[in-house]
Amino acid sequence: MKYCAPILLILVLIGTLLISVSADTGSAAGQGYITVTNPPSADFFSSIRYGSAPFTISFADSSQGYSPMTYHWDFGDGAVSTMQNPTHTYKSDGEYSVTLTVTNQYGTDTTTKPAYVGVGNPPVADLSATPIEGSFPLTVAFADNSKNTPTAWAWDFGDGTTSIEQNPSHTYSQAGTYAVSLKVSNNFGSDALVQPSFISVSSPAPVPVIVPVVPVKEKAGGIVGLIQDAKGSMDKNLPTAGFIPPQFMALAAVITSLGVVLVQLLIANIGALTQAGIKVAKFLADLFGGHAIEKLSDKEIEARGIAVRRQEQHFFGFSASEVIIVEVAVIMVALAFMLADRVELTLEMVLIYIFVGAVSVVFHDFAHRYYATKHGYDADTRFWGLGTVIMFLTAWLFGNAFAQSYQNLVNRDGESGDTREMGIESAAGPIVSIILTIVFLAMVPLGGLWAIAGGVGFTINLITAVYSLMPISTMDGVAIWRWNRPLYLALLVPMLAFYIFTFMLV
Repeated sequence: MKYCAPILLILVLIGTLLISVSADTGSAAGQGYITVTNPPSADFFSSIRYGSAPFTISFADSSQGYSPMTYHWDFGDGAVSTMQNPTHTYKSDGEYSVTLTVTNQYGTDTTTKPAYVGVGNPPVADLSATPIEGSFPLTVAFADNSKNTPTAWAWDFGDGTTSIEQNPSHTYSQAGTYAVSLKVSNNFGSDALVQPSFISVSSPAPVPVIVPVVPVKEKAGGIVGLIQDAKGSMDKNLPTAGFIPPQFMALAAVITSLGVVLVQLLIANIGALTQAGIKVAKFLADLFGGHAIEKLSDKEIEARGIAVRRQEQHFFGFSASEVIIVEVAVIMVALAFMLADRVELTLEMVLIYIFVGAVSVVFHDFAHRYYATKHGYDADTRFWGLGTVIMFLTAWLFGNAFAQSYQNLVNRDGESGDTREMGIESAAGPIVSIILTIVFLAMVPLGGLWAIAGGVGFTINLITAVYSLMPISTMDGVAIWRWNRPLYLALLVPMLAFYIFTFMLV
């Protein structure tokens, strides 16, 4: 029993040793039998990815994993390759996706890079702008007209401001001339364009004074247009324009002319006016009865002591003194109508008015004298001061010289005379003036100086004809009325209507 404990210890040691040897032998036999690792990871790169066709690009494999590996490239244009680091040429413009598939004994992996390769051309810069000139603040709209599809823009507007928009808008706030530049780029390159002195900006113009536009009366045709051309413009800056409409100026001239005559009549009859009531009523009755104006003529002739002078006639039936009176009358008529028309005092215009006035006065007066001498009476032409005053007064106030500066007297040796003879003598002057009115009107379409003379003669003779037909003893109307009332009305009514039509309606 004393040897049992040592023996048991020896057996334990031997068992432990056997177990250790057995474990070592099993470990050595299992080495290299099971391997644990990861599948491959596909990847690639290229240092240059963009260019113009034909574009050759080299691809580099950067995949991870145990070799050996196999490769399959798809270049996106239908071409493929099994090389590890292939080179490929793209022949057409476009963007291409590239795919790489790698395989080893542990697995397969694929990677695709969209639009990895770009084949095309660099942009060509071009630009336009609207507007390119004007006063500040000037807002200009710029437009990119570059070719080959740029993807980035850099504008410089020349005044220190820039923009990266494709089609920017910019406002210039100061006057000057500005250069504009545009730089464009894409994946294939860049280009720049500079437009010197491209935008011109000026200072704003002064604010204009808005003048109301006065509508121009449309010129009529036919006889109405001819009359409009003959009488000329009615815009004469008259002193009465503020309270009398232009179409009533001619009527105002008639009323003023007759009014001046009536005022002298009142002064000549001032003694009678001291009697009120019946005297005033009688005067008004005489006035409306048509006798008041006749009394004026008698008073004036009596006051001035006018008498027909028997003189030698040397010049077409006129005496030397009458020639002087006619010349003065012609000048007065010319000046009065120049004042009425507000014409410029040039030598040419003065000569036209004097010549036309001379024709009008001489022919009118010669017609009277011809029939007076034919009937055996002495005729006398006298300067008429009151008529001259009226003529200039109406010319200044109304632009219408409605009067005469002379009068014709016939000596009938104290007899009342034949009303027929007096009527013929009196009607001759107005009829001649009516004929001259038509003749001068017909000259207007000829143009030039003929048109100017025609317009002047038309106005002078129309007014002379109407005024000489007024029922005033110093005029011709009364004698014509006493002789032949239908003829008087046939002359006065159409001429007065034509006068009103010409100066008030046309």
